[in-house]
Amino acid sequence: MTAWNIAFKDLKLAFKDKMFFFWLLVFPLLFAVVFSLAFPESSESIQKISLNVIDNDKGLLSQALITELEGEKYTVESLEKETDRKIRTLIIPENFSKNILEGKQVELILEKEAESNIEASQAAYSNVLKAVIKILTKLVTLASQNESELQEKFDQHDIEKLIILKSELAGKLGAIPGGFNHMIPASSVMFILFTVLMYGGITLLEERRLGQLERIYLSPASFSSIIAGKWTSAFLLGMAQITLLFLIGKIIFRTHLGNSILALFLVAFFFCGTIAGMSILFGSIIKKEEVLIVFNIIFANLMSALGGCWIPLELFPASMKKVTYIFPTGWAMDAFHQLIFFGHGLKSVLFNILILSIFALVFLVLAVRFFKLRKI
Repeated sequence: MTAWNIAFKDLKLAFKDKMFFFWLLVFPLLFAVVFSLAFPESSESIQKISLNVIDNDKGLLSQALITELEGEKYTVESLEKETDRKIRTLIIPENFSKNILEGKQVELILEKEAESNIEASQAAYSNVLKAVIKILTKLVTLASQNESELQEKFDQHDIEKLIILKSELAGKLGAIPGGFNHMIPASSVMFILFTVLMYGGITLLEERRLGQLERIYLSPASFSSIIAGKWTSAFLLGMAQITLLFLIGKIIFRTHLGNSILALFLVAFFFCGTIAGMSILFGSIIKKEEVLIVFNIIFANLMSALGGCWIPLELFPASMKKVTYIFPTGWAMDAFHQLIFFGHGLKSVLFNILILSIFALVFLVLAVRFFKLRKI
């Protein structure tokens, strides 16, 4: 009996289970819908909020900056004191106009509170930059020198950065982590844990209890082909689930899949390989079915919560993010976010794929080391 025969038999038994499709598709999609409605993506209306400005300069260019900002999608509200800072505040320093006209470096500060909307903060950051560029463009066009004099002075005048805008932003987003764009990959990662660990581990444990593995070994099947077959069935189960969920998410919920399907496939490939190895390992070292079920539920929930399936990784505190990368779920969700939300390509997630491949190899080696054929 070859590895493919063993894998096909396991998958055939899984598909015969009436509850299998519930855990494979129905419940993951239901989970994604509920959480997507509870934590929706930022809409266009959410961006139409106020930007608070504290003008400590009250000069020509600071007033021009405020005028440019008032033309954007949100209302600009001027604050008198820095103690009046609100959710999102732009602070213009003293001598802002004077220092720019003298070619000196100045620093704008865009402050936001932790609970402020991510998309609105990103829009504010972009709009402040556009307003600054418009002001500097006006200054250049109003230069009194002729072109040759301006060219000579321009070449002689060297400045590093005229204006610096400081802000705590995640980066340039293609889609905001939230709604179905987050929950489809999150549900896929989370329920691969439940489905593969449960079906793979419990099937292996049941076959040991009934002595089926020993009988398979007495057939022409080798020890390595049995392990390969068990790993392949668990791996294909995970890949089938994540593929179906991503396709349904794209077709029905119009989720964003980023710019590299190949990168998405490789992340899913090595993540499913990791969980397949885990299912064999846990099914080999745990001897009671009820213990295995409870352990899998706790372990899957722990990895899902700390891996960014419940809450986007971008909302985690810095200290918590370090814990996230202990688990393969953290590396998988980080890669999915880079690809889906930030528009990155394969090159940006190669390190994530490398780490996931190491996880897959480690758990496969452990699964082989502790794999047992003997009847319990």
